[in-house]
Amino acid sequence: MSEAPGSRAGSMFGPYRLIRPLGRGGMGEVYEAEHTVKGWTVAVKLMSEILTSDPVFRERMKREARITGRLQEPHVVPIHDYGEIDGQMFLEMRLIEGTDLDTMLKRFGPLPAPRAVAIITQIASALDAAHADDVMHRDVKPPNILITRDDFAYLVDFGIANAATDEKLTQMGTAVGTWKYMAPERFTNDNVTHHADIYALACVLYECLTGNPPYQSDSAGMLISAHMIEPIPRPSAVRPDIPKAFDAVIARGMAKRPADRYASTGDLAQAAHQALSAPEQNQAETILRRSQEAALPGHLAEPPTIEHARWPRSAPAGAGRRPPPGPIHSSGPILSSGPSVPMRPPAAPAGQPSWSPSRPPFPPAVPKPPQRPAPSPWGGVAPRSPGAPLPQPFASDPAWNRGRPPVPPRPRNPWAIVSAIAVAILLLILIAIGLWAATKDDDNARATGQQRATTGTGETTIAGACAAATTSWPPAVRARLNGTDMPAANGYTGPDDKALTMTFGVVVK
Repeated sequence: MSEAPGSRAGSMFGPYRLIRPLGRGGMGEVYEAEHTVKGWTVAVKLMSEILTSDPVFRERMKREARITGRLQEPHVVPIHDYGEIDGQMFLEMRLIEGTDLDTMLKRFGPLPAPRAVAIITQIASALDAAHADDVMHRDVKPPNILITRDDFAYLVDFGIANAATDEKLTQMGTAVGTWKYMAPERFTNDNVTHHADIYALACVLYECLTGNPPYQSDSAGMLISAHMIEPIPRPSAVRPDIPKAFDAVIARGMAKRPADRYASTGDLAQAAHQALSAPEQNQAETILRRSQEAALPGHLAEPPTIEHARWPRSAPAGAGRRPPPGPIHSSGPILSSGPSVPMRPPAAPAGQPSWSPSRPPFPPAVPKPPQRPAPSPWGGVAPRSPGAPLPQPFASDPAWNRGRPPVPPRPRNPWAIVSAIAVAILLLILIAIGLWAATKDDDNARATGQQRATTGTGETTIAGACAAATTSWPPAVRARLNGTDMPAANGYTGPDDKALTMTFGVVVK
C-alpha cells in the first residue's frame, strides 16, 4: 500500500517502529506503532513542531496526561507514556480496534435510538468519572468517541482537549471542528464548568439520532451565533420515527444557561434511556450487556499508569519485527481495524518525566491472551484478528444488571448422614415399643374379661371344680379331709363342725 506523502511509516521513532498512519490533524500525526523493546503494539501521537516548542502546550499536555493516566474508568483510553524524543513530543496510548463514531455516522447514517442511547450511556460514564476528578474534557465530539465491534465505547483525547481551547491553538484552526459542539458559555467570559461537557454530549446524542449536528455551517461565526441565540432543534422534526420524548431530553441537555441543564452526564443518559419505549429500553440494555460481556472474560488488566522516562534513541535492529498489517479501514485518532495485535502494557511506577535522564529497566513483553471472535454489528469493517484483545473491562458494577450467577453445589456432610440413620433407628424402636404396649393392653383386657366371667358363676362353679378335683384323690386322703379319720384330740367334732373350705386345692381352716 502506498503511504501518504510525508508519512513516516516504516521508520523508527526512538524505540517505536511506526507501522502505519492512523490519522492526521492540526496537532500532529497518529501512528500504529510497535515498541521494539517491550514488544507491545500501541498508538503513538507525534505532536507538530509548533506545539512541541510551545511551553504552555508542553505543561498542559504533561498535566493532562497525568490526569488521564490516573482515571480508572473502563471507557477512558489511557495514556501509557508521554515525553520527548529527538526534540518532538509524543503520547503513547492504547490501540483500540474499531472505528470512531464520526466515521460510522458518515458511512452508515443515523443510529437506531437504542444503540445511540447505549453509546451515550458509556461516554457519560467516562465523563462523570472525569468530572469527579475535576477534569473537564471540553472536546466531546464524534471523532473522539471510539466504538469497537461489540459496541464498547471509549472517550479519547483527554490530554489534548483542554489545550485545544487555548487562544494560540484556536488561531491555528484546531478548534474549528469542535465549534459544532461548543456550549454558549465557551464563547463568552462566563465561567466554564463541567456543564459544557453535558451540552456537548447532548449535541452528540442529537447527531446520533439524526445523522447531523444540531447546527450546521462552514462559518465559525454562524456556528457561534447558532449556539448562543438560535432555538434548540427537535430531533423528532428531522426523523418522525424518533420518540418525541427525545425532544425534551435534547432541549434540557442543550439549554443556553448551564444551570438549566442536567446536573451530570449520567442524568442526561438516564433521561435518554427513559425516552425509549419499553422494547427499545430492553434493546439498549442488551447492547450494553453484550459490550460488557465481550470486554470481561479473561481480559482484566492493571489500572492505567503513565511512565515518565527518556526512551533510548536507538533500538536493536530487527527486534520484535513482524510484517506490516493490511489496509487501513478507519481514520480514527488511535484506531486499528487491521490485523494488528494491540497489547496492554503493564503498570509502571510514576517517576520523573520522559525528558529526565534516568530510565528504569524495561519489563518483558506481555503474553497474548486467548481471544474469541465476535460478530461485527455493522458492515464494512475488517473482522477481529484472532489474537486481538477485547476492550478494557468494567472496573465496577455495570450500568445494567446482570443475571445472578449459578449457586455452586454444597458439599455433603457425613455427620448429617450418621445423624439421619440414628434418628431412623430411634423411630423404629419407639414404634416397636408402641406396638408391644398395645398388644400387652389387649392381653390384659382379655385376661380381666375371663376373670370377671369366672367370678360371675358364683360359688357353684368353684364348688363343682373342687368336687371334681377331690374325686380323683385316694380314699384315705378323702376320709381324712372329710373328718372321718381326724383324731378327737385335735378338737375335731365331725363333719358337721365348721367345715373346711377348699379353694383351688388349698385347705383353709
